[in-house]
Amino acid sequence: MNEIISDSRDSINEDLARKKFSLVGVDETPIWMGSPTFLSYYPRYVLAAIIFLTHFIFYRVAVTVYAEGKEGIFYTLLRIIDQLFDLIDVFAFIIVMLLIARINHFLNISTSNFKTTLFLLIIGLVPSIWYMTNVIDWILLLLGKEGLNIPEWFDTWFLALGIINTIIFLIYTLISQFSYSYLITEKNIFIKRKILFIYNSITIFSLDELANLKTQTSYFGKIMGYGNILPISKKDLEIQPKVKIERVGFQKVIHIIKLFISYKRVKKELHTTPSECLFGIRKPMVVYELANELMDENNAEIEI
Repeated sequence: MNEIISDSRDSINEDLARKKFSLVGVDETPIWMGSPTFLSYYPRYVLAAIIFLTHFIFYRVAVTVYAEGKEGIFYTLLRIIDQLFDLIDVFAFIIVMLLIARINHFLNISTSNFKTTLFLLIIGLVPSIWYMTNVIDWILLLLGKEGLNIPEWFDTWFLALGIINTIIFLIYTLISQFSYSYLITEKNIFIKRKILFIYNSITIFSLDELANLKTQTSYFGKIMGYGNILPISKKDLEIQPKVKIERVGFQKVIHIIKLFISYKRVKKELHTTPSECLFGIRKPMVVYELANELMDENNAEIEI
């Protein structure tokens, strides 16, 4: 047996591997086990910081009274601008969050998925919907009707919502990070996804059916020693026919609007998620070499 395979097999806790991956056959031997590293999820933690800072900046600007007690045209103008901002800050917040959501979507990174984009959009809409609900409440009271009894919007809610939204996103990120675990045996690659007690699934890639393996390591990943390993099946190598669509008139307008909303930068490497590959694992090149050796052994056995 190859030295890298034997070393990896000797270092793994086989009982723990079989306990976590119940579908491993009795005739299979666990060779390597791992999971995404903390640093592989750093774009999500950076986005969580951006969410909080955006709320905090709006809170600080909204509650700060500029040029209070100072005389002069300049300071008077500054106070007028401050009062105008107090009238539109909740709506300006929508624009800022839309920009953050759009930039995040365009970058086409691990946070550029539908769930995260939807979460950012909801975050942006909450203050304005709350404020508009208060306006409706005031109008109903002026008309002598029963109000909606919604708590009044105060600028300090920017800070409270910032803390709440950031905690929600961090919890979601931590749950996602600890939901994935990976196992390599001499026959298969197992990708397990377990979300608390709600969801449990295992994807199995047979080593003798894989066409190739591909490593993906970002610049930061190279420095910190983590990366992805993507199993390439024969279907992935099939050339997909290019479809050219001719658009005319109104179709062009609709297409341009769709591009403005959904366009992402093109990445040279294949897009991967933690459920499709060995995502954010330590020492990816060592694991890549190990998996390749196992694939070669499987192919040699088939040829014999």
